[in-house]
Amino acid sequence: MSADNPGYNGSVWTVEETEPKRQNPPSNCEEALAATGYGLFNVLLLLAALPIAWTCIIDTTSTAFIINSAECTFELTMFRRGIAVSAIYIGMIIAGPLWDFYLQDCVIGYLGRKNVMMIGIFLDAICNLLWVHTTSFYAFIALKFVSGVLIAGPLSVVMAYLAEFHAPAYQAKFARWAGLLVMASNIVPAALAATLLLRTPWFHFTIYSRFYPTWQVYLLICAIPSVLGLFTVCLMPKSPKFLMAQGKSDKALRLFRTMYRLNNFKSASQYPITELTLPEKANKGKTNSACRDKLRDSIVKLKELFSKPHLKNISILVWLQFACMIGFNVSRLWVPPLFVMMNNFRVHVRQFYPADEYITMCEMIFPRLKIDYASCNYTLPSLESAVYVNSTSIASSAVGFGFLFLLLSDTRIKKIVVMVFTFLLSAAGAFGANWAVEIPYMLVLVAFVIVASRITGNTVMAYNAQVLPPLLRPTAVNVLNFVGNLGAAAGNLAFSLIIGIDCLSALLALGCISMVSTLVPIFLISQSKKKVKPGIERY
Repeated sequence: MSADNPGYNGSVWTVEETEPKRQNPPSNCEEALAATGYGLFNVLLLLAALPIAWTCIIDTTSTAFIINSAECTFELTMFRRGIAVSAIYIGMIIAGPLWDFYLQDCVIGYLGRKNVMMIGIFLDAICNLLWVHTTSFYAFIALKFVSGVLIAGPLSVVMAYLAEFHAPAYQAKFARWAGLLVMASNIVPAALAATLLLRTPWFHFTIYSRFYPTWQVYLLICAIPSVLGLFTVCLMPKSPKFLMAQGKSDKALRLFRTMYRLNNFKSASQYPITELTLPEKANKGKTNSACRDKLRDSIVKLKELFSKPHLKNISILVWLQFACMIGFNVSRLWVPPLFVMMNNFRVHVRQFYPADEYITMCEMIFPRLKIDYASCNYTLPSLESAVYVNSTSIASSAVGFGFLFLLLSDTRIKKIVVMVFTFLLSAAGAFGANWAVEIPYMLVLVAFVIVASRITGNTVMAYNAQVLPPLLRPTAVNVLNFVGNLGAAAGNLAFSLIIGIDCLSALLALGCISMVSTLVPIFLISQSKKKVKPGIERY
């Protein structure tokens, strides 16, 4: 105050005018996520979701390792083997388009991704437990089909659910490393078979006069991820995006604070955001029309995707995906049973051939022992550990090299070169496997097909993200997934038919598909210099 004021007593008075503390403006979901950072919460959430993601891959793979052990129980012919490994993909083919292009948004809008996953993993766990006990081929196929419907439907939202907990700045990095951990599940069925199925003499049991052979125990252990996933999904939170869409801003804010505390090891009170901007909540009429709107939007995007200027790119990618998924899924699902047959040949039949006679792969597979389905009184020979250990090594190589090549091929030209090279490698493996001198050499050549096809599949999906605009990428991913499942189902069914008629023709057919496909990526070169607006891939 001034000294001229009345009542001045010789002291100097100072008055501080303090403005009221400003609160941060309301933030939307992406801003709130960015403020939480990336750390322990994201890692724990990924670990909790892994059993669900692993279930999807283990369900598609486990049949290949029990198909020979169940040969008598299911009265398997070559074609029945093809049906057994294809049934789950047929379910995915039917459910995939319905879910991706029609049902997904309206179901998730009602239930949220967490509840959808919970329902899906619960039903899949039931399927897993039921096919352990079945001795009927048709019941086994029906359960595998239902599992395929669940994998392509409710369980397909796992990566999209995880993406809703990551800010755009972290999503690309997270998707890359999460994809590696998910693909690592390809190793589990082979490693488990190497550990368990070689212990046939003692790893079985009887409950209430019901005998459970080793292959059923194997399926029971393969069911553990689905049961574990049912437990972990109950512990996982609802996504903040879903909570905000439901108008539950308080719960969303508490979740953001928890994420901030675990990621930054700071007090939740230090989280800088205090208020959230809620999206417009859909009324009942709008909610009821969500499915119709989704279908209409999907049709529009499909028309745009398969029209100029995107028609050439998507057509080429569709063929490449179809071809590489035939090579990958046919080879990885038929290597275990075929090499078991070759082991049986070595034990039972090889002694009747001249010691110096050159024997091809097809001659080892056919003729094989005639099985008496009425009595089943034959004894299977003991297996060499290399049969399943080698399958484990191949699966590990496919995962490791697939990820490595994805990191190295960071430009479109590099991706095109990788696809040409891997298709050539796959063709060489398929053409040469039958005439390799020894079984280990045959295995190496077949491994070329599996590993090269896996690398190609990863590269096709990565190339898709570079040549198509962000708005169309999710639709393109759905189309490529559908085509990949179609290739897996059609390839296994066709292979089982052809190999039953002429073994050599089946192997040469795989080689011809790969050889023709080596020329297809070259047509992408003219498109490689065109710029596409960058964007973050949503899974």
